[in-house]
Amino acid sequence: MKDSSRKQGAASPCAECKILRRRCAADRVFAPYFPADDPHKFASVHKVFGASNVNKMLQ
Repeated sequence: MKDSSRKQGAASPCAECKILRRRCAADRVFAPYFPADDPHKFASVHKVFGASNVNKMLQ
């Protein structure tokens, strides 16, 4: 059974948004570095450095 509230063809959230359960926007800083198909990579970096510190490094 399909959920009719989701848009057809909507892009999946980036790994950051999946792990932190946030709504994903196209202009996220993490999106180019942590694609949706590899959330384990973001989880590892988040565990060691924290999302806030990584965000500061990437900006």
